[in-house]
Amino acid sequence: RLYILYKIISGLNRIHKKNLIHYDFHDGNILLHKYEKNEYDEVYISDLGLCRPEKSLRKNNVYGVIPFMAPEVLLSQSYTLSSDIYSFSMIMWEFTSGVPPFNNRAHDLQLCLSICKDERPEIIENTPQCYIDLMKKCWNKDPLKRPSSLEILNIIK
Repeated sequence: RLYILYKIISGLNRIHKKNLIHYDFHDGNILLHKYEKNEYDEVYISDLGLCRPEKSLRKNNVYGVIPFMAPEVLLSQSYTLSSDIYSFSMIMWEFTSGVPPFNNRAHDLQLCLSICKDERPEIIENTPQCYIDLMKKCWNKDPLKRPSSLEILNIIK
């Protein structure tokens, strides 16, 4: 699983190196290709239709799947590279739980408000502390305190 997570952040880093933001980064846009004779999977980030430079979309245009949307996006602030990092943290959490974040709740205004008030999915028991620490950095409410995709890549490497 860590290898797949590494491949996901590696793909996101390639997008970010071009100063592009995905704008709709969530589990449904991660494609896995399993090779029968190979022990490794190939990982692809899909749905790049909204992928654009940072300031090319207006603030009031909100895209995405609510549990994967960063608090600043839900508050109609600008998307940034850090918004994609928040989305990555939800993918990290899903890897530990086996289910999408907030799958037991309606994806409605109440969930948006809860996320903006710093509610995050409950940490899954027996998750390694170093993994928890990285995940929490990535889902920090303050986008300026989230690590870059390159920093995450180097940590996971």
